[in-house]
Amino acid sequence: MRYFIPIFIILVVTAFSILGFRGERSKNTPIEVFPDMDRQAKYKPQTANEKYADKRADRLPVPGTAVRGNSLDLGNVFSSSPELMTHEFRTGKTETGEWVAKIPMETGIDMSLMRLGKERYDIHCAICHGEYGNGRGATVQFGLVPRNLSDPSQSGTYLENAAPWTDGQIYNAITKGSVSQIMLGLGDKLSPRERWAIVLYVRALQSYVGTATAIKKGKDS
Repeated sequence: MRYFIPIFIILVVTAFSILGFRGERSKNTPIEVFPDMDRQAKYKPQTANEKYADKRADRLPVPGTAVRGNSLDLGNVFSSSPELMTHEFRTGKTETGEWVAKIPMETGIDMSLMRLGKERYDIHCAICHGEYGNGRGATVQFGLVPRNLSDPSQSGTYLENAAPWTDGQIYNAITKGSVSQIMLGLGDKLSPRERWAIVLYVRALQSYVGTATAIKKGKDS
């Protein structure tokens, strides 16, 4: 019993030394038995990093990295003078809620946009809709027959009941998917410009592949 008080005092002092006084402010680094990685050798977001020429701790993805989780143009986000996109460019609709008839001019319609559209189409769309947009992709063998995107008549489309589609409707379908949910949206995988590029390429398929198919059917009949 004579050892109880000394041992008790030692235990109390030890506990207070390790845990500290609850609510007491101190600039001293606390003693941590289990730090749980509270402090790490890392750079926090939006801080400076002298290792890089631009002094930024936040780094852009390595060129060629697969996009995941957002549709933002990261180069524009981190730019010192970012370009603000219009409502039509972002949504495919006008301010009054009407579908955009043609691809917005701010997209920059040229051959580089067409090449971008073909590249993204081959990656994300051709597996179902086919290389030429005729709906004869790899999924046909599993009983899934997507729409014929190269059909200039655009009849029976899941985008809207009334044909023909507008460019804004095609853009919206790429972004959000089909009404029937058979086709999932690509809004989280493609930037707005990439979606408009696919719209441009689909129009090219309709103009060349679809028209050629219609002519061939006319000759066969």
